[in-house]
Amino acid sequence: MKKNASWSLAAFAALVSVAVLAPVPPAAGGQASPEVRAKAAGILAALERIEAERGRPAPARTLAPEPASGPRSLTFSEAEFNAYVACRLVDEKERYVRTAEFKLLADDHFEGRIMLDLGSKPAAGILPQRQDLLFAGQFESRDGMIRIRLDKLFLGAQSLSPGFVDLIIGFVSRLQGVEPTSLEDWYELPSGVLRLGTQPGRVVVFY
Repeated sequence: MKKNASWSLAAFAALVSVAVLAPVPPAAGGQASPEVRAKAAGILAALERIEAERGRPAPARTLAPEPASGPRSLTFSEAEFNAYVACRLVDEKERYVRTAEFKLLADDHFEGRIMLDLGSKPAAGILPQRQDLLFAGQFESRDGMIRIRLDKLFLGAQSLSPGFVDLIIGFVSRLQGVEPTSLEDWYELPSGVLRLGTQPGRVVVFY
């Protein structure tokens, strides 16, 4: 089943946090600073433009066939991408993820760090209020869909199995009465985006 996500890595940042959730009141929502919003503006504007182009009617056909053209692409810096992720987490009112930073590598690989804030009474006192989630992995994207494959995942110094995380995500989802999700689910990319690619310090958007 397709699952909607404004951007898979932003969704990943929120999804992974479910692995350490406790049924506590949500933390107060933050705000992205004007500087962060400004840095993310290029990606936000590009996604709006791509979606608008997708909704336009196709031009009338001429007698002479037009040569086939491949997808177009736009490239953004790692700093712009991280600013975009920060804005998405704020806009979606993600309750447990405070910050998420990604290092973009070659061939669709990435590394990153997510800071979790579990609230004033996290996991009945078992876990500290704030935890760092460290990870490395790769994403696969095609035909407007994307999914994450994790190679390494650590909660602080403790190594976690992605399969174990999926079990906890499913358990918590059922407790909350929502559809269970998985770290390896396919997610829809923003409207009009065909796939993503990465270069060291860069993300490439194909549309």
